[in-house]
Amino acid sequence: MSFPLHELLPPGGAMSEVDDQPATRPRTRWAAIASLGAGAFVIVAAEFLPVGILPELAKHFGVSLGAASAVVLVPGLVAGVSAPLIVALVRNLDRRLLVLATTALLVASNLLTTVAPDFGVLLVARVLVGLSLGGFWAVGPSLGVRLAAPEKSGVATSVVLAGISAGTVLGLPLGQLVSASSGWQSAFLGAAVAAAAVLILQAITLPSLRGASTAVPLRAIAAVFARPRSRVVLIVTVLAITGQLMASTYVSAYLDAIHGSSTSLLSALLLTYGIVGLAGNLIAGRIRLSFPVLFGSAAVALSVVLALLPFAESSPVAAIVLVIAWGLLWGAYPFMLQSWTISLVPDAPEAGSAVLVTFLQLSIALGSAVGGLVISFGDLNAVFFGAAVLQLAAATTALTLGRRKNASPIRGTLEEPVAPPA
Repeated sequence: MSFPLHELLPPGGAMSEVDDQPATRPRTRWAAIASLGAGAFVIVAAEFLPVGILPELAKHFGVSLGAASAVVLVPGLVAGVSAPLIVALVRNLDRRLLVLATTALLVASNLLTTVAPDFGVLLVARVLVGLSLGGFWAVGPSLGVRLAAPEKSGVATSVVLAGISAGTVLGLPLGQLVSASSGWQSAFLGAAVAAAAVLILQAITLPSLRGASTAVPLRAIAAVFARPRSRVVLIVTVLAITGQLMASTYVSAYLDAIHGSSTSLLSALLLTYGIVGLAGNLIAGRIRLSFPVLFGSAAVALSVVLALLPFAESSPVAAIVLVIAWGLLWGAYPFMLQSWTISLVPDAPEAGSAVLVTFLQLSIALGSAVGGLVISFGDLNAVFFGAAVLQLAAATTALTLGRRKNASPIRGTLEEPVAPPA
């Protein structure tokens, strides 16, 4: 069954790394938890911000639309590689310092983007976004639990994940909206200011949070693959997220090509796309279906929407309806994938999340790269048809393979430490 995230977690909060001293936590630090949610929002929004202004970036730096998609590819690739390494290597590092470092990196990245003299420097700035993403995803969701009283741990985690979901669906429209009124540099400058404000909030509200006494070993992360249904989620993630980014990277270019689409209409439509995405996230958490059926149904619907987009180019009204439906369906994806993963690895949530994040971010990079390749040799119609095929493949995988029984508990987790060698 599918439930809101706080109902999926056990009373103590399955996602916590280590509950340092529960007796010393009589109250929930809501201000600190809110600062984590805000940090999640600005980091993830920065990843997707260029998607809404890709044509402007391509024109400004004198590169093709396909080449410009590297600004989406690079952060996903860097985050996908760095997240599991950080989980395994940070060990006793104060988590407060790690969170502050990720937010400071984001400020630097957005400022560097604003003044980038050429496309190469812009890509360097996007590498910093990837490192910020990888660092935050590695520990961010579990920190909400450690800042909450046991009975509030699920709600605390939901606050952090809500920031991630909001950044996923609002980064694109907010970037385009600011860019349309003040130029693309203003969009990144605004992102830098927002990140700086979050950094100050985190510095004020976050207490010292020592690292887990037992770090998640790489073998525990690798052991996630031993579970058949966990592998299914990862396959579904690759197919669905690759298809989504393959298409969404060019949503602004698609809307620009529609006859009669003005700048104000484009901004309003992309903002609506983001808002209905948040609604999709909330709706998904209320539907009582198994995760394979829930995700499979959404992916089938999104496949149909993407396949119809090329036929709606001559009808702005039809295109608007389809793009809004797209936003609603895509908005449910973050909740479904994260919650599905948690339900399959409750004994190793941090290891499961690290693996999911790696596949998700690498799929973002892959989707951007594949979309750029397709559009270099084809057109937008080919991009949307290809993305529709990938969504249908994700749905088929979820509905046919998603009900396999899972394997035994993962060894090497905090709940079941690996015995020392004899």
